[in-house]
Amino acid sequence: MLKLLKIISLSIISLLFMSSNAFAVSAEDVKACDGDTHLFTGSATACRFTPQSYKANVFEMGLCTVNPMSGAALDRSTCTKVFTATDTTNGSAHDFALGDAALVGTSARPANGTYKFPYIILKNVFTIKAEFERGGTTYYVRKSGSACDAVNTTGPAQECDGTLVQFASSGDCDGEYLGARFEGGLLNGYLMQASTLDKRDGSSEDSGGECTNVDRIVGVMELDTALVINPSVMNFKFTFNVTGYGAQMFTGASRPNNNPNGGGGSGPFSGFFTIINAPQQ
Repeated sequence: MLKLLKIISLSIISLLFMSSNAFAVSAEDVKACDGDTHLFTGSATACRFTPQSYKANVFEMGLCTVNPMSGAALDRSTCTKVFTATDTTNGSAHDFALGDAALVGTSARPANGTYKFPYIILKNVFTIKAEFERGGTTYYVRKSGSACDAVNTTGPAQECDGTLVQFASSGDCDGEYLGARFEGGLLNGYLMQASTLDKRDGSSEDSGGECTNVDRIVGVMELDTALVINPSVMNFKFTFNVTGYGAQMFTGASRPNNNPNGGGGSGPFSGFFTIINAPQQ
């Protein structure tokens, strides 16, 4: 019988996957939508909930001994890849609301070593379908064109896209979100261009308050306790989870507690690593 060496629970993507009408914040800053009293807790202007559908495109995952985004571009020289999508143009698409991802590509056991910096590369567009029921009233996320837009009580919910092209709420391009704390370490997020794998950050990469030429997101974790892959490790797995996270509603400036007049869109999701050891002899 396989022995589970350890399960490390990580809010890995706790900031990266926000719709374009909300700049990124960590999952700890986005409270769950309240089903009992008010949708939005206290002074919060957003709340998160479980979507019916959450589609994302994964290109690559890996483990590194040194932060691969410490320079101007992604540097894999100290990394070992654990997943590479077969489709390098579109990535491996999966609806993560359905559970474990059957990603299409090449999966590999990490090379033996000690790794403190897991990373993931995804497309910067996320497709959701979401509704939230509270006190007999159902709120539906609706779309304008293909983009997630309004939230109202007229259904049904519509499948819509959330595109991330800016981490700041306004101003010049801000393609980095650094130092978000989760249980187990820090998370850094970067907007980037696939053709160059470089960071999108600075006024020279700005167009109307958005970063230009963004088609990828890189998430890099800095773990408090490093992952150790030794010869007894048989398998390494990352499991995605959108329960309670994958969709958001926002409230406007007047901020009535139960009025999602700021619209809705995609939200963060979480996940965890599992390292499986060979059975003891």
